[in-house]
Amino acid sequence: MSRGALCYLSNMRLRASPPLVDWIVLTAANRRQAVAYEAALASRMSEGRLPIGAQCLVVADARDQRIGSGAATVLALAALTEKLLRECDAKPRRKLRDLFAEQRILIVHSGGDSRRLPMYAVQGKLFATLPMDVGNGRAGAVFDLLLDDLLALPPRKGGEVLIAAGDCVLGMKHAPVHFKGTGIIGVATRAAANRASRHGVYVQKGRTKDVVAFLQKPTLELMRAAGALAKDDTALVDTGLMSFDPHAVEALLSASGVRLLKHASVSMQKGSLADRASRGELPPLDLYREILCALPKRVTQAAYLAQCDRALRPKLRAMYAGLRRTPFRCERAETGEFLHIGTTRELLDAVVGNAAVAHRFGFGFGFDAGSIASASDGVCANAVMFESAIGTLTLARDRAVLDLVHAKTLDLGGENVLVGIDTDTLQLPHGVSICVMPVIGGRAAVCCGRDDDFKTPLEQGGSFLGRPFAQFAAQCGLRVRDLVIAGGALWDAKLWRVSGSSDPLGAIDWMWKGEQPPKGWFSARRMNMREILLVADAAGLESKRASRALLWLARDKTRARQAIKQASDSVMRASLAARLSQEVRVTGSAIFANELREAAFAAVGDAVLSRFELPEAPTRAAILPDQAVWTSTPVRIDLAGGWTDTPPICNEVGGSVVNVAVTLRGQLPTQVVAKLEEELVLRITSTDLGETRVIRSMSDLNARHDPARWSSLAENALVLSGAAPSDPKANLTEWLAEIGGGISLTLFSAVPKGSGLGTSSILGASTIYSLERLFGRECPLEKLFTSTSVLEQMLSTRGGWQDQVGGALGGFKISRTSAGAMQIPVPEVIVPPRRTVEALQSRAILYFTGERRMAKNILESVVWNWLVRTPSTRRAVAELHENAHRMRGALLSGSVDGVADELATYMRLKRTIDAGCCPPSSDALLTRWKSKLSAACFAGAGGGGFMLLIAKDAQRAEALRQDIQRHPQHPRARAFPFEVDPIGLRCAVL
Repeated sequence: MSRGALCYLSNMRLRASPPLVDWIVLTAANRRQAVAYEAALASRMSEGRLPIGAQCLVVADARDQRIGSGAATVLALAALTEKLLRECDAKPRRKLRDLFAEQRILIVHSGGDSRRLPMYAVQGKLFATLPMDVGNGRAGAVFDLLLDDLLALPPRKGGEVLIAAGDCVLGMKHAPVHFKGTGIIGVATRAAANRASRHGVYVQKGRTKDVVAFLQKPTLELMRAAGALAKDDTALVDTGLMSFDPHAVEALLSASGVRLLKHASVSMQKGSLADRASRGELPPLDLYREILCALPKRVTQAAYLAQCDRALRPKLRAMYAGLRRTPFRCERAETGEFLHIGTTRELLDAVVGNAAVAHRFGFGFGFDAGSIASASDGVCANAVMFESAIGTLTLARDRAVLDLVHAKTLDLGGENVLVGIDTDTLQLPHGVSICVMPVIGGRAAVCCGRDDDFKTPLEQGGSFLGRPFAQFAAQCGLRVRDLVIAGGALWDAKLWRVSGSSDPLGAIDWMWKGEQPPKGWFSARRMNMREILLVADAAGLESKRASRALLWLARDKTRARQAIKQASDSVMRASLAARLSQEVRVTGSAIFANELREAAFAAVGDAVLSRFELPEAPTRAAILPDQAVWTSTPVRIDLAGGWTDTPPICNEVGGSVVNVAVTLRGQLPTQVVAKLEEELVLRITSTDLGETRVIRSMSDLNARHDPARWSSLAENALVLSGAAPSDPKANLTEWLAEIGGGISLTLFSAVPKGSGLGTSSILGASTIYSLERLFGRECPLEKLFTSTSVLEQMLSTRGGWQDQVGGALGGFKISRTSAGAMQIPVPEVIVPPRRTVEALQSRAILYFTGERRMAKNILESVVWNWLVRTPSTRRAVAELHENAHRMRGALLSGSVDGVADELATYMRLKRTIDAGCCPPSSDALLTRWKSKLSAACFAGAGGGGFMLLIAKDAQRAEALRQDIQRHPQHPRARAFPFEVDPIGLRCAVL
């Protein structure tokens, strides 16, 4: 076999590389915070800022009760168990550990209000912005840095659940540890004894890595007694990072009362730790104190229970017993300084100035997500700005952080953090920070001092704007008892108003000026921070950030092109180019907008083509000159989930499609014959079109990318298979001579053009299969599906993979793919009960409308709506996935009415995705037939072609057939007898 053929085959065996992580799970303190986290994750998912293939889950503390990191871990794992059960294949999973095998799951504990960093209270301090370029003109956040850091760790063999604290970035990327062995493996770093006394401390046995004790905030004496201190008085301090293997996950869940039932569902044993935690009936259960402390072999049950909350002890006896056989080891990380941003001062320390911690973590240098027209001396070194645009900035001294700020003039005293500000002019004194939060009904502005603590009770020293709260109240003519309840903190002070259309800063500027409140302030409805967060619009804030970043990019062609080029993959390049095109069309040049549109669609094609290399050398034919390769295939009817198979939709969220292979009037509608001929030419004949094209040189192939050219499909298939060279400078005659002769292709389709039955892709698959057999190469279905997708992109028809799967594989099936660059459909054959198939045959009519519409036009419209993040399209695609799985269930259960219901749902979703999918003439016809129909849906993209009609019963089906015959809506309209084809593609060498 030639080098070219080997190259081709090796590329066809390409697989998508394993995802960096399968699941990203965040725990949240309450449902409100969970909604904010979900908005932040959804934004990152849509912009391609999460690892391809990763799925996200946010788990709020039960009933908004603080349940602690231990209970949160158990409930997160229980929720994941349900998700994994739902997504696993048909093979039954009898053990919890089997569900988690080969999965890489990251759980980040991030519950807790941002009371010491109130500027980021809406999105949570986990999503506090950093001067970190993550593409798309966006600044990153603590979460992005944390994720990048943790995913640099080598994956654990066999699968793992990696658990981390969300308030600290460890710097593991520069000193990764390797998790080897079984059980639970913690991560520690060496630190001085005085620091160790404020954290958890691991004690290891001799030179082994086995943990014999796990101390919580131990005294120096306790560390010495336990053997925790080294000769230099350092100890192994817990970093909060640990890895559970699948057996350890099973042990923890089982000890907590989580059970996997025989009928593939999850239950929590009544009264168990998991059950009571899920109802918010337990005191906070800490992962480190109540769970990890049960693991060391040296710890007795009595000693373990003695250090635990008395109310938890009955449940923790089962925890102790259930974890005793779980190995517990510790790896040491050689990390330096951690990045912790928990307060306003820590934020300034971390990101501003040459000594900022940010630089040691590889970000902060030269990041410029915004613009300043003019600035005072020293601003560049002492102010950090992202997603902002400032006319004139003056910074008197010290430092400032400007995040999502748009202003004409800013005059800052220093040590200021500004978030979400839109204003003309603002003068702010030293040490004052402000943020504007989007809430239901308007915006709320909040201010504070650099070192104000919204957590400390005001009666115990809590400050406001850098001074005692009572002093502030007295100066402004206020009474403390009118603002905050006894024992309350600044978090509870009713100081803040929601502004509608007015400038929200006008409701707070009197506070730092030391003036009396404005007229109406006392009588107006005022809120505390707790109440503001209940009505905060986290999704709106995330949307504002995205739109501002897009607008900033759209105003600069150079930056826009650079951002597209630097996008993480082809799919994200396509999405960014499309959204920029829309923005530029509104605000700038139509020529540049068109350039960006073309770039978007080119990137969609690259998502398929980039992983495929065309043959570089010819392969000798494997058939005799008088032999012929004859391939025949059925067509397919699309039943549910279509559009999810279309790039880039399938690349981003995977695909799920149900379709069925059918014959028409008892015949296989598509035929391809490939053979050799003496003349060194490529001869393409279409029997149904009555056309023949003879290709004698490479110049004859120049127009093959035009899908309107009748021979383009065959021409591109010839190049794809190596029957013709891809290099325009090659000599076609010499190439064919090495093959052993010219090649003749005869194509036949007995289906009207624009039918919606997947004919073009199926004919393409048949052509590829015929040529593969001509060269003596095996062509498994997996390879055929991928090759045909490549052919679709070469034709620029934007097609997906469902047509070739539907025609090549017989019967009913659901085909699925995972998100990622390599789309390899995995079909599952569906075998409905025989009576169901018979009932469907009696009630179903395959109706040709007589109208034609080229699929490329529809596809481009739908793909564009997906790329620009049209909300209705996004929601419809999510529903289409569910539609496919419900259709599978209806077919397997034998419910004809269920099949009809899902087909009707499918038609509704097609209308949502493409409003023009049903022409007025078809709508009128369906209205006329309404009393006879249970469901009707186009067999393909819509706009014409075939429709599948399901009548309410066999009698009404016959009445419909008679109506179609007697009163055709179109001169070419008619009903086609059809049958389910159980075989699919057939090929013979004659």
